[in-house]
Amino acid sequence: MLIKHVHHLTQLMSIKISENTEFKIDIKTVIGIIMLTTTLVGMYYSLQDDIALAKSLPPVEVGRLEYDLKEKWNKENIDYLIERVDMLEEMGDVVSEEITVLSTLVKDGTKTDGKLDELAKQLKALKEKKRK
Repeated sequence: MLIKHVHHLTQLMSIKISENTEFKIDIKTVIGIIMLTTTLVGMYYSLQDDIALAKSLPPVEVGRLEYDLKEKWNKENIDYLIERVDMLEEMGDVVSEEITVLSTLVKDGTKTDGKLDELAKQLKALKEKKRK
């Protein structure tokens, strides 16, 4: 039975198209094909006009302005980071000096001579600067 269907389908596919061949298409399909073709042709010519116009215009000079703005932003951030690193180095120096003074006081058993208070003030000033 399957063989009969296949044989029947091959006969349908082997129809020859000639001048006398007729096929039917409803009017909606014809109008749809015409509209689609018209739309595609219109889009093609519109795109060709846009390309021609773009070729005739001078190139846009956005590159330099963009570069300058990025360079300014980078410079500001680098300056800010340098300032932060310097401050952290100063804080490290102050803390290191505090540790040295404290270790000397512990070894000697002597009283502070105001050096710790001075270092604490420097550390406080650096912390205030950091918050800004």
